[in-house]
Amino acid sequence: MKKSKKIFSIIFCFACISLSLVSCGKYEAPVVSTDPVNLEGVQDTYASLNENSYLKIPVKFTSSCDSGLLTANYKVVNKRASDLNLVFGPAISLPIHGNSIDTTLNIPVRKGLMAVVISIYDKSGKLSCKTINVQNVVASDQNVKTLTNVVMSTDPADNQCFFSLYEAIPVFGQNVALTKQNRIDFFIANMGGAKPVSCNAYGASSSYYSSSLPYLTGFTTLTYSLLTASKSYITSDAFNAITKESDLNKFIDSTVIAAAPKGNNYNVMNADRRVGDAFNETAVNKGFILGWGYHTVPTASATSVLNESFALIMIRSVTKKANGHYVITFDVKAPVADQRADYNACSISPYAPYPL
Repeated sequence: MKKSKKIFSIIFCFACISLSLVSCGKYEAPVVSTDPVNLEGVQDTYASLNENSYLKIPVKFTSSCDSGLLTANYKVVNKRASDLNLVFGPAISLPIHGNSIDTTLNIPVRKGLMAVVISIYDKSGKLSCKTINVQNVVASDQNVKTLTNVVMSTDPADNQCFFSLYEAIPVFGQNVALTKQNRIDFFIANMGGAKPVSCNAYGASSSYYSSSLPYLTGFTTLTYSLLTASKSYITSDAFNAITKESDLNKFIDSTVIAAAPKGNNYNVMNADRRVGDAFNETAVNKGFILGWGYHTVPTASATSVLNESFALIMIRSVTKKANGHYVITFDVKAPVADQRADYNACSISPYAPYPL
């Protein structure tokens, strides 16, 4: 318990340091008493929460500052990689109404969830902060969600460019995609092969922008997904062996995240990658990771990423059409709960100089 309290005092200090208005290059604790952040019915510390449940946090706050509030946000903190490697998500804004806040957060509970930190600044520079701690997350042992022989195409005429894992019909074309913008996990672009691209990576470069236009023209909402390169350790045998969510969690923890020699030391929790490989005809039985979580706006001066939930995708075949487009077939193993619905807090709008 002492160790837990020490860790969370560090979290609180980190949150304050990262958000404080400071002088002389050092942090100084506020000397003015802060206004209370009212979280009615919420415990300061939860001994245990179930994976894939929600931590409901009603936030009510009124500032005593007549000039109103400057900023208000929350951050999710995850320790899945290790107790000594805390991953902070980006600051997600809370709605402000004058000098008050009245909103409810529904935080998805995932393995490693450690805390939610709420920070509110008024225009006088006074900080009010509240931390909700989670000591343990009880892992789910449901069977994984499995899709087999999913077919996508880079050819817009085929109407198979977009993928949304938790939709009843997970593959669709642009006309349908325009009506489901907040449901899309990725689209497949023709970039020397069939390349999975997270929608919010469309402006990663002029090349990505020009390659994305045939698919994303008219979009106003762009979702975030983690998309890794193919990994040699995601083999067909390893993929086939996963039947339960506990198997999937174990694979991520022991094979992906764990340090060598047992694991591959890939910190997928804060991996900043939003595009997959360009898969061509040789890409058979290659696997990569699809993830959901939080990501700063691509134009932000500093990038903050927290990926909390993961699926494995196994490429089964790639063929090249006569017109130069690619058709790709793959299988998926993922958590049963709708991860896309839980991780749209960081969706963005198109940004300059890349209009859609």
